[in-house]
Amino acid sequence: MQTRWWLLGVVGVVVISIVVGWTIYEASADPLRGIETVAIEPIPNVPDFVQEGVLGQLSVQFQDRGIRIDAANPDAVIHIDVSTLELNESGFYLVASLEIKKRSGEQRKMVFTLSIDKNGINAQLKRA
Repeated sequence: MQTRWWLLGVVGVVVISIVVGWTIYEASADPLRGIETVAIEPIPNVPDFVQEGVLGQLSVQFQDRGIRIDAANPDAVIHIDVSTLELNESGFYLVASLEIKKRSGEQRKMVFTLSIDKNGINAQLKRA
């Protein structure tokens, strides 16, 4: 009788470990996993020259991951929401959140930062 309870306890711990491990894996997984093509929605209330710079640098970031921009047949659609936009004599700084809507219905978020100053262009795309 005691062996059966011990065995049941071990099985319970294994099942719980698998569920917790899978949850952590999914939460930390790359939001762009499985995406080969994306469409990017126009950025509202942002000047054209800023929008072109953001889209250009995003294109570079996506190309580094093997992703093409293809509005006709995208695996995901990306909505960009600019939260910080600073333009002054020392340079340009932008922070935007990207909402990624995959064809499967899954939605993920990433953060894109772009700075242009005397040190050059720095663009980063990270999980939110």
